[in-house]
Amino acid sequence: MASFENEVFALLTTDVFKKIIGSDTLQIVQLNAAITLLIKVGIPFDVVFSPGTRRAAAAAQLTIYINPTTTLEFTISLAAGGSIFDID
Repeated sequence: MASFENEVFALLTTDVFKKIIGSDTLQIVQLNAAITLLIKVGIPFDVVFSPGTRRAAAAAQLTIYINPTTTLEFTISLAAGGSIFDID
């Protein structure tokens, strides 16, 4: 199990996860990069998406399963894209 814990630690120290941990918002490309890393390493996870509304920003919840009693959960606010009505 120590090898798996080392893989999780190595994963959390990547630039993508440092961005997730240290940022208020994230771009979808960065979330996709995190998902790709989790798949590549073979770490089980769930992603739940909540679309933005007039009251709440779009967000995703990323749950990473370490073992049956330990999970890491990240609630990620997604960077707002421009409206189709934005005119420069």
